[in-house]
Amino acid sequence: MVKCPKCNEEIDFLNHYQSGENWYILRDDGEYETKEFIASNDTTDFECPECTKVLFTDEDKAREFIMKK
Repeated sequence: MVKCPKCNEEIDFLNHYQSGENWYILRDDGEYETKEFIASNDTTDFECPECTKVLFTDEDKAREFIMKK
């Protein structure tokens, strides 16, 4: 596990939030069906699951950090 540089807690994953649009269809039975998520480049945050501070906005750096053993 790695330690969060903000809160010093041990973590084994990062929360990932990405802005974009979900494309759904509304079926004739009244239920939604997810068709696709279309990502935008507006926001992509990787946060510590303990303190919820944004640690990275770059996926490569987030991967490098969380994959350290």
